[in-house]
Amino acid sequence: MIRGIRIRVIIQILVMICLLIISSSLIMQVKASIKVDPSRILINTLEQKNNTGLIEVFNSGEEEVELTAFLNDWSLDERDSVIFFDAGETDYSLDGLIKFNPRIFTVPAGGKQVIRFTISDPEITEFPKERRGVVFFEHETDQIDVATGSRVKSQVGTVIYFIPENVKYNFKFLGLRVFKNDVGLPQGVVIKVRNEGEAHIRYYPSYRIVDSKNNVIMEKKLSELLILPHNEREFAFYLENRLEAGDYKFMLEFNLHNINRNAEYQIPIKIE
Repeated sequence: MIRGIRIRVIIQILVMICLLIISSSLIMQVKASIKVDPSRILINTLEQKNNTGLIEVFNSGEEEVELTAFLNDWSLDERDSVIFFDAGETDYSLDGLIKFNPRIFTVPAGGKQVIRFTISDPEITEFPKERRGVVFFEHETDQIDVATGSRVKSQVGTVIYFIPENVKYNFKFLGLRVFKNDVGLPQGVVIKVRNEGEAHIRYYPSYRIVDSKNNVIMEKKLSELLILPHNEREFAFYLENRLEAGDYKFMLEFNLHNINRNAEYQIPIKIE
């Protein structure tokens, strides 16, 4: 009986320790909460000849925080997950072109700091291309990395695109497949596109499906997607309703947001 009581007491103590650890972690996260605005900046030299901009850094925490601004390159992997590189490692880097003022600064609790940046025009080439990067604002937290013994660093960033005049855009639709699934399962669609230009493209796909009697039987707008220069991508979705056997026309439209135009395609499909 006494042994059982001791075990319960030990368990209660362990639970209290865990709760204290979790609470301490939450307190440390609350003390310094850094946000930036805007999170994405697009500079087009046709609109902004001076190539300057502002980033506001907010500290909604309870303590002042010292931050350092630095640049990273970035890209997307085959799954469209963001991957980062040291500045200057990619062909589309802003390295050597962008300057911050200030670079190292302190933001008081509940305050903000305005960061001014300037982007110099790159050397004129026969084929101008977009430059991009992410400006990170970094500070050391009170947390310790158990593996290394060093302080954990926290980062928040703003993505910047710099698009020079006369940059080439070239969006291509490469094909569409409708998968044949068992009855009762949703039908999947895969669409393949390519960007052969020198700047990223944001696009909003939408579709209408028309039967052999020209009746619209299904239509939908999809979420925004991004494709980087000289990249090929596939995106997939499920049809809301199954298509019965027959002939159809798949009316596919891409709203190319940053090019301010649409691309439309009509693809005949046959469901057996």
